[in-house]
Amino acid sequence: MKEHISISVIIPTLNAEKTLGALMERLKKQEQAIDEIIVVDSGSEDNTVEVAERYGAHLLHIKRDSFDHGGTRNYAAGEARGDILVFMTQDVLPVDTKTIGNLVKPLLNILPSGPADGSGDIIVSYARQIAFPQASLSEQYLRLANYPVTTRIKSKEDIPELGIKAFQSSNACAAYYRKKFNTLGCFPQPIVCNEDMIFAARAIWAGYRVSYTAESVVWHTHQYNFRQLFRRYFDIAASLDHEPAIRQMGNAESKGLDFLKGQLGFLQEKKKLYFLPLLVLEAAGKFLGFKIGERHGLIPGKWKKYLGMNTLYWERNSCSKNIIKGGETF
Repeated sequence: MKEHISISVIIPTLNAEKTLGALMERLKKQEQAIDEIIVVDSGSEDNTVEVAERYGAHLLHIKRDSFDHGGTRNYAAGEARGDILVFMTQDVLPVDTKTIGNLVKPLLNILPSGPADGSGDIIVSYARQIAFPQASLSEQYLRLANYPVTTRIKSKEDIPELGIKAFQSSNACAAYYRKKFNTLGCFPQPIVCNEDMIFAARAIWAGYRVSYTAESVVWHTHQYNFRQLFRRYFDIAASLDHEPAIRQMGNAESKGLDFLKGQLGFLQEKKKLYFLPLLVLEAAGKFLGFKIGERHGLIPGKWKKYLGMNTLYWERNSCSKNIIKGGETF
């Protein structure tokens, strides 16, 4: 690889005025040099664009109804100059000045003894997420459970042990080795959500490795109610149409039950068992949303925009009940 490895940070935005400034400020203070920051805005109605311009971002504009979790990121990647593409969401915040440097470090250590095609290389690195201090207990546990303190490099050999978790990744803060990102066809599009996990699965099945890089840390929190959790998990289940084999990697019921048990232990530790009814309600929202989302092909298209969180996606794809793969409908 060449001496200077250039880095492009890509941030999709929509009405991000309240969070974008703090994110940009922290990116500017990173010890790792960032060659460009690309903000791809989908029709914000607040001061998002002005904030991005103030910090010298390279601005791209798309229409709001054309946003796609995979396609929009692929578009920005095509406009980027970097050897490494760092995707972030507008609502994350690096915890220190080493976040980006630690994130990209695994991608700089390409295996010298690997096969000629580069298989075995680490081509994706994603950061640890911790909940903001004001986050709910369920959000705090979610981040602790999904983003532990220990780094782990994942490959095909880990699938028997980890199951579906072998493919976990998150574009809240993740870095991709651009050359292999392009080789594997970029993110699937159109896609309702979960483009990061689908790409990670394809990378691992192709013989590459994915790094969960716990030394790179960002704050990130979602505050969803029952209805929002239902809709989010409906979309997550539907996204697996792109890689149906992922569904074979783990049983949703057993995984959900294990998670619920872990949450219960967390509440006991915090001496806040009075949150148990809320915890059970949230778990029910996730479970029902996922199970119904798995069967979305049986649901009339015009109803899906009310069941899923990504309303625009379901409006655009309301006439199709078919599996969507790689940007084509079959």
